[in-house]
Amino acid sequence: MTDVVTTKTFRNGGSLAIRIPSGWVIDGEVTLTRDAKTGEIAVSQRSAKMAALLAEFIERGPIDDPVFEEALRRIPNADQRSVFERQDDDAAAGH
Repeated sequence: MTDVVTTKTFRNGGSLAIRIPSGWVIDGEVTLTRDAKTGEIAVSQRSAKMAALLAEFIERGPIDDPVFEEALRRIPNADQRSVFERQDDDAAAGH
């Protein structure tokens, strides 16, 4: 289940800040992502467990698995792309 909350923004010096409910974010770094097309802003934070798993994955080096390697090289067909990717392709083609 996904929890959703509507919150307020406020000014903190020259920056705009958001109020995040207590207990929702672990002290530390968060990542802001802004969709250039929609203007939607997402706030995310990797858990310490995920960061440790990613670090371990990187330390192990390349994966010798043909299925994994093929998945990395796979190019999605037109039906598997997002509506935004399709719009970009149409615009580039002059449609």
